[in-house]
Amino acid sequence: MSDKIRWGVIGSGGIARRRTIPEGLAKANNAVLSAVFDKDPKVNAEVAKQFNATPATDLSALLTGNIDAVYVATPAHMHYDHVKACAEAGKPVLCEKPLGMTVAQAQEMIAMCDRCGIQLGCAFMMRFVAQHREALKLIQQGRLGQPVYARAQLSCWYPPIENAWRQDPATDRTRIYSRTY
Repeated sequence: MSDKIRWGVIGSGGIARRRTIPEGLAKANNAVLSAVFDKDPKVNAEVAKQFNATPATDLSALLTGNIDAVYVATPAHMHYDHVKACAEAGKPVLCEKPLGMTVAQAQEMIAMCDRCGIQLGCAFMMRFVAQHREALKLIQQGRLGQPVYARAQLSCWYPPIENAWRQDPATDRTRIYSRTY
C-alpha cells in the first residue's frame, strides 16, 4: 500500500482546477490525484490529462475507483448529495464551503458521515494561512492581552458570468453569511 492518499475530485473544473489540485494535491508529499469527475465531460477530460488522473465517467465510477478520499468542489447546492454519496461509499470527504445550504442541512451531513463512520472536513483554508496561525499563537501566548473584540472581512468581486452559481440566490447561500450588521 502506498503512503500517499489517493484523492478523487468531484467538480474537477473551477476551484479544483485553478487552485486545489495545482496548489494542494499536486504539491503534497502525502497525496496523489487519482481520479476526477465533472459534469462537463470536456472539462473533466482536460483536467484529467493536465494532472495525469483518471477521468471518471460518472459519480459512481469515481467512488468505486482507486481512491482513498474525495474532495468535493461542486457548487454549494450540490454538496449535500455529493457528501451523501461519499458517505454511502465509505469514502472520507473534504467538502468546499459552505458545507450545506442551511445549518440544518450541514448538521444532517455531519450526522450522516458519523453514522457511516467516515471523516468529513470542510475546506476552511484561511485558518492555515501563516499570518492567521501566527496571530493565534500570539493570542494563545497572551502577548496581545485578552482579546475582547475582533472583526475580519474577506471579500472579492465576481463579474457577471453566465450560469455562475455564485450569482444565483437559489444556488448560492454564501450571501446570507456575509451581511454587515
